[in-house]
Amino acid sequence: MSANQNIVNVVFRNHVIPNEQASRSAGRPIFTDMEVCDLSFPANRQTKATYPAHDAEPNATRESIAAGGGLITYAQLYNKQYLAFKDGTSQPLSGTPLSEAPFLKEGKRRELKALGVHTVEQLASLDGTPLKQLGMGGRELKNQAQAYLDNAAGSADIVNLAAQVAALTQQLADERRLREEFMQAGKPLEGATATAKDTAADDEPGEEDEETSEDEDGDEETEQTTPPTAAEIEAMDDEALKVYIANETGSRPRGNPNHDTLVAAAKELAMVD
Repeated sequence: MSANQNIVNVVFRNHVIPNEQASRSAGRPIFTDMEVCDLSFPANRQTKATYPAHDAEPNATRESIAAGGGLITYAQLYNKQYLAFKDGTSQPLSGTPLSEAPFLKEGKRRELKALGVHTVEQLASLDGTPLKQLGMGGRELKNQAQAYLDNAAGSADIVNLAAQVAALTQQLADERRLREEFMQAGKPLEGATATAKDTAADDEPGEEDEETSEDEDGDEETEQTTPPTAAEIEAMDDEALKVYIANETGSRPRGNPNHDTLVAAAKELAMVD
């Protein structure tokens, strides 16, 4: 939808209009209730508009039809506010209320609300004449609002990445535990090709076999590798990271985790920062 609901004030209400034809027929005044949508913009006293709630909103309808859809009415576009109007409850704002902005004092919040600015998003969107309505310091308030929104978005990205890493780490831990339990139960691992005939061995191995076994044990000891460094992990591509994780845990990561999640999981396995 084209309408940016974070920078517009939307209020639905009933508007009473005279029904002239019905009035003439009845010989007395007849009125009809119409649901309408009032639109206004923060710090802009000149731009206000009222539309029938069930008329098509031009921009949203144009985008919808281009995408193969149908008409989009004001009631559909601003559905949360419309449903609240129908329920008789307070119509919600779209965005972060000014009460949540730590850089604003209560007096400034009241000034902004008097100008029709109710959310941090609306404050950050002000420009031109509406911004001038804030008076001295208006540009600084706008910049503070934008910085608040940018910091919040960055924090959300960090939280989401941490959640993805935690989920992948838990997945790998669960798969490692299941693999160990499978091995302890004496069952062959998936992909093993050993058969009962292959596993049958002589009662007493010969000297040559014993020497071979000792050599293999020695090779295993010398083949132990040191974990990769943080720089080496960061240089790996996604496939190399998945191979490393599979070698360490016995299974590749499920799904399609992003590069940052794979790097974080690999670093945790290598115990490097």
